[in-house]
Amino acid sequence: MSINPVSFINSRLERKLALLLSLVALVSLFVFAWLSIRLITVTREQNIGELEWQLANQTSDRLRKFIFDKLESFRIIVADPNVTAIGHEQQVFILQSQLQNDTSLTEVSFIRPDGHELWREVRGSKGQLQPPNLRVFDENDKLVATVKQGKNYLGPVVFKDNKSLLVLASPVINYQGEIIAILRGEADLKMLTPLVIAANLGSSGYLYLLDEGNHLLTSSSNFIKQSYPVGYKVTSSEQVAWRQDRPGDAVLRSEYGPSPLSKQAVFSVSQKINQLDWLIRVEWPEAEAMEILPQIITQLILAAVILLIILGSISILAARKISRPIHKLSLAASSIGQGKFDVSLPTVGQDEVGQLAREFSQMLKGLQELEKLKDEFVFIAAHELRTPVTAIRGYAEMLTDLGTSLPPQAKEFTERLQQSGSRLANLVNDLLEVARDQAGRLKCETSPQNLMEIVQGVISELAPLVKEKEHTLQFQPPGNLPPVLVDKDKLQEVLVNLVSNAIKYTPPRGTIKIDLMSAVGEVTVSVQDNGIGISAEDQAKLFRRFYRVESDETRNIQGTGLGLFIVRQLVERMGGKIWVESEKGKGTTFRFTLKTVTGAS
Repeated sequence: MSINPVSFINSRLERKLALLLSLVALVSLFVFAWLSIRLITVTREQNIGELEWQLANQTSDRLRKFIFDKLESFRIIVADPNVTAIGHEQQVFILQSQLQNDTSLTEVSFIRPDGHELWREVRGSKGQLQPPNLRVFDENDKLVATVKQGKNYLGPVVFKDNKSLLVLASPVINYQGEIIAILRGEADLKMLTPLVIAANLGSSGYLYLLDEGNHLLTSSSNFIKQSYPVGYKVTSSEQVAWRQDRPGDAVLRSEYGPSPLSKQAVFSVSQKINQLDWLIRVEWPEAEAMEILPQIITQLILAAVILLIILGSISILAARKISRPIHKLSLAASSIGQGKFDVSLPTVGQDEVGQLAREFSQMLKGLQELEKLKDEFVFIAAHELRTPVTAIRGYAEMLTDLGTSLPPQAKEFTERLQQSGSRLANLVNDLLEVARDQAGRLKCETSPQNLMEIVQGVISELAPLVKEKEHTLQFQPPGNLPPVLVDKDKLQEVLVNLVSNAIKYTPPRGTIKIDLMSAVGEVTVSVQDNGIGISAEDQAKLFRRFYRVESDETRNIQGTGLGLFIVRQLVERMGGKIWVESEKGKGTTFRFTLKTVTGAS
């Protein structure tokens, strides 16, 4: 049994299985792609947070070291233990040296431990500053109180003339450890700009400093420098929330959202510099931070498409593998339904389909054995019936030959006996034909034959039947018809069967037409009538054994239901094919092909 590749590829079961498997693959691939993109995005965000944290931490260390180194340089220790105060000339010298050595200082001054300012030097000013310009600090002032404890002092940031100034103070100690004065200074935080600018993150990442009041101190971003003045206070709507969760420097928050200053979407980290109460905020615009993602996603989509094609192909192959045995079983069942038991069954595994195939195989073996027994019985019965039927027909003919010596009633009985014997003989012959076909004994010995002579012989043989029903039989012999490769006797049997059927199933005074049409390598024979016609449902079963069309028109027409079955077997054994075209109430046309001598060679 062969499988039609087109019907197999287009089978509904295979399409459903392929669609189901493809959907499963597609959903799985979609989930995998979504999880992959999500994982890549989250990982990227974590990496960005880590980079920003490292940058903030490094910058915090550098800033704190810079500030405390500068503060420590303020600390003065007098080597002479007998010195209890620093003279005016020494004060001026020391203050001027501080301004000269540290360009970030805008002013420096000496203060007595009781809070009175002794002398002040301001960058860009010359001469002594006389009272009342000298400041007086209360002994409880935080600066005085802190330094009198021997500690360095870092004051809050003050803003003057678009500058951010940091107040520094350190004790002046003699060799015996006594605090003999306080050195105070104001440093311009512009000095921190090089340290901040050195902190780079990509090409557009930046950071900026805020004091504890959320005032802008400095920034590495030119845009922020140009858009906001030093000392700009971030408003409540722009407030950067920050707090200290644990001692030491703490990463306060890593977040994604609009920047309070640049207003663009950024990934940011805020870190507090302990002991300074400053906040370092690192921001990296999303556009640059995530610009690698589209490339990764594009590559992922490309890989997903390739994988989807591979999975789709695998799905189709898997669907074919699953549906192939089921399709073979379906074809086998269809063949068995048509009375063909020489079918092959799929060899499959131990699953449910395999179990079904094995059960089907057992059933087929039983049917084949039953069919074999039936064929043997029909062959034996038909063969054994042939002798008594021949005897009955012989005696009936002998009685008929007696002629007028028989009484009229006896003569009528003899004629009926002869007709019944003829029908019985035809039935036995049909049964023998079928039995030979099933046993493989029906053979066709083909040879080149003149088709028109065979057709004309059949027309002559059936002329009495045509005349009896007053039919018109049309046949126009074509010219230059090539010889056909047929078994002459078998072809005559085919034509007699088809033409006699046309005569039987066409009402009186009908028309029967025989056509011969030559093509390359074959000749098509048509037997057409304008009789009762055959329904589409009956046409599908017409060539089965023992099948007869049951209707009011055919109830009184005798037949065995074997004629068309035998016709099909004979035509196919001669290398041709046969089919029927009919419409109920409008007539029927049987067509069959025969190979020509040139076509066979």
